[in-house]
Formats: sequence, C-alpha cells, structure tokens
Amino acid sequence: MNLYGKNLRLKIVEVKNDELYVDTVSDGILKTKNNDLIIKYKSGDFAEFFLLPVGNQKPLLMMGKALVQVNEFARLRVLDVCPEFAKVDIGLDQPIICEKDDQNIRLEKNKYYNFYIFIDNQNNILKASMHIDKFIEEKPTGISENDDAEIFILAKTNLGYKAIINHKYLGMLYENEVFSELYPGTKTKAIIKKIREDNKIDLRLFRNDGNDIESFENKILEYLKKRGGSMQITDNSDPEIIYATFGFSKKNFKKAIGSLYRKNLIDLQTHNIFLKQ
Repeated sequence: MNLYGKNLRLKIVEVKNDELYVDTVSDGILKTKNNDLIIKYKSGDFAEFFLLPVGNQKPLLMMGKALVQVNEFARLRVLDVCPEFAKVDIGLDQPIICEKDDQNIRLEKNKYYNFYIFIDNQNNILKASMHIDKFIEEKPTGISENDDAEIFILAKTNLGYKAIINHKYLGMLYENEVFSELYPGTKTKAIIKKIREDNKIDLRLFRNDGNDIESFENKILEYLKKRGGSMQITDNSDPEIIYATFGFSKKNFKKAIGSLYRKNLIDLQTHNIFLKQ
C-alpha cells in the first residue's frame, strides 16, 4: 500500500540524541529529527509522521501532522512565489510546490487559496493544483441520498455555497438552508439531500429530525442574536414561515424552543420570543 503523502502514526524503533529512527512499513527504517520541543521519545513510542515523496530517492520522513493529505482539497497559505512555481504551506517543515501550469490566477505571498494535493506520478513528487475541476469526479458512485458526508466549502455563489463532497464530488448548499456564514476552506459535515438526474448533488447541513435538536437550538439562538434578541416567529407561526426561515419543520422548531425555554435561555410570549440576557 502506498503511504506517500499521508498522515501516519508510526513506531519509533531507535533514538539517538535528537534523531528518531522510524519503521515506515513501506520503506523500512528512516530517520528524522525530533522537532517536538516538549516530548522526549524513546524506542517503542508511536508518533505522527508524514512521508513526502521526493523523486527517485527514498521518501522524506517528516515529523508532525500535515494540514492536508494526498488526494484531498484544502485552503492553504502560499509561502513564496517564484517565476515558475509557488511554495505552499502544508503545516510541515517542508512546503510543496504549485507549478505555473497548476495555477489559474496570480498568486500572492501569505495569501490563502484552494488547492488539490496530488502526487505527480511522472516525477514522484507531491504537488498542489488550483485546477479544482480537473480532480472532481462527475458521476457520483458509492454515495446515496441521506448519507452523511464530509464537505469542503469552495466558494459562495448567488445560490449558496459550492462544496466538495468527500474530496471527490461537487455539491451545493442552498443559501435558504444555511443560517450561519461559511467561508472558503471550511470543513464540516453534511447530508446528501438529493442526487439529480444530471448528477448534480444538493446538500443540507442537518437531517431535520429529532437527532438534530441541539443544532436547531443553536440556529434559533443565532437568529435571535442577529436580530437584537427578539423575533416574532413563535410556535404559533405557519410551518411554511418556520421552514423558510430556519430550514426545519415546525415540529422540530417547537422541540427546540421548548428545550431552550427549559434551559432558561429564552422568554416566550404569544407573539414574540426573547433572548434572555
């Protein structure tokens, strides 16, 4: 199994001063420096490592956990920009490169951009690319409606938020079902709401069932805070108004309101709900 470009928990087999000799499984024993200023490792300990492929040589063993792994999307900082490539920070001592051909806009030092991380099989090196569409699979397989998914927010649009699903597929979170600001690079959980005939995927952030009451409570509290601590939507309001505002049913709205009232977080009146100070 190819372990290059992945976060790994590996066994330290020998320690010499600040050098660690680690069993990498795929490439035998490799050494690296202990860059942890607190922990003094000993033989038999396990720690986080990353195998960075470097051409036809043995991979570079790096201590620590990278911000992103191979075949994943991430929003990363550009450390430096050269004429032919940019250096991209993945949270380790060694950056990776984004070559000119893999850039779609002019990059600036210390700014963050969306990248896909992959291994260039021709040169056997880990690289970053901004050509997101090139790495998205068009036909969703292995996922179904109502499945849980991990999503990566790409960008905000007029409709809502474009998101990458499980680092493979493109989906959409519609603005009327999102009640807090999401930013490019945000990683969160979502539900596959619908897979359309044209293979486009609609997402939602919750299932709209009783298991999501805590998330419904948070949405109501956030809504109240944004409106100065009061709202005229109550459990007497029309179900359509509740759903259009919060994206969940009147039944679940009443459950969430009841829970917030029992927690002494809100006051209930006939035509208003108030946030307690």
